[in-house]
Amino acid sequence: MTGRAAALALIAALLVSGCSVARLPETAAAREQTATQHRLDVADCKAEVGYRHNYNGDDSPLANAIRNVFVLGTSGAALGGLLTGLPTSTASTATEGLIAGAGAGGIAGGAISVSGHSRFEREWIACMEGRGYRIVATPRAIR
Repeated sequence: MTGRAAALALIAALLVSGCSVARLPETAAAREQTATQHRLDVADCKAEVGYRHNYNGDDSPLANAIRNVFVLGTSGAALGGLLTGLPTSTASTATEGLIAGAGAGGIAGGAISVSGHSRFEREWIACMEGRGYRIVATPRAIR
């Protein structure tokens, strides 16, 4: 029973750490930007970089990974089903293209998510520095 309890505790710890939203580093104005301009620049850089890298900076890395696996998995299944034919009824079995497309899309979604947060953070820092802010503390992942 102790082995099972330890395994459950480990899984719970991994899920809790994966569900927490990773904070972006603090920035300070290098020019004469107002607090309102600072908030707008933070939000604009988040949106711009998030769109480019398919990563939502307001979600946890785990939520981003689940979203990528789900979206790319279903997209792959739809594409594979269109290529080899979709099942004609709910009683029929899935086609090979449907299964292969879902698998390939799920794998691609997982692969994209592996370095998603660090790529997002690096690009966000570059965006903020380009707008005239300096990074107060460099995060561990970038050092």
